[in-house]
Amino acid sequence: MYLGFNLETNIDYSNWYEKGKQTYQDKAKEINKSLASYLHQGTKTINGNSLENDWFPEINADVFLSHSHADEKNTIGFAGWLQESFGLTVFIDSCVWGHSNVLLKNIDDEYCLNSEGNMYDYNKRNYSTSHVHMMLSMALSKMMDKAELVIFMATDNSIQPISKTISQTTKSPWIYNELVMTNLIRKNTPNRTIEKSFEKRAYNEANQLDVAYDVSSYLNKLIPLKDGNLRIWSKQYQHDYPSQIHPLDYLYAQFKRSEEMLLK
Repeated sequence: MYLGFNLETNIDYSNWYEKGKQTYQDKAKEINKSLASYLHQGTKTINGNSLENDWFPEINADVFLSHSHADEKNTIGFAGWLQESFGLTVFIDSCVWGHSNVLLKNIDDEYCLNSEGNMYDYNKRNYSTSHVHMMLSMALSKMMDKAELVIFMATDNSIQPISKTISQTTKSPWIYNELVMTNLIRKNTPNRTIEKSFEKRAYNEANQLDVAYDVSSYLNKLIPLKDGNLRIWSKQYQHDYPSQIHPLDYLYAQFKRSEEMLLK
């Protein structure tokens, strides 16, 4: 990860849903192997590494999108917009959420039934859930580390107030995990340079926006991203297309000072 953004958007991206859905489906790899194929040779012990690699595979992605499940359709549409507008490869975190539930059900049916075989054993199922959720957490963390840009979709579904003084909380353990990870994973600077004249043009245009931000906790470590920034990003990229400049650099240039502060 190089930078993380906190996106607040009022745009409906449903026009790009089908485009994003294709990306989503392409990444949602079909798993047809039985659990028996993951056993260490000559044992009844599951090979956790092989299981994780198949069910939660890493992909090469430019952008990692973190979002609430309730915002999945608009997030998929936003992914389609990023791909169509900039040619970016996008990883949608819910691509692997569904896998975890299917995998957990398969393991529970095979290993976690009680002696009568009619109910799940509470302790066994706690153990299986720990393993699968740890695999999912590691897979998400690896993808965030591998992607150049992380964008958190800040909506009323992902962030909620619980009192007058506590205004930014999440009830999703996965959103909590991903927000924490944006603060912990290494910051990798892309190995490319851009012209100072382009950087100055993008920064000056972005600062014509009159926007005030108030964020807290982990969110204040992410750069606020607004619809106006997205419009400038698209306009400048389309104006220069085709260009030798990487599509993400058109976005980063708007936030050069914020970027420098975060990378110190």
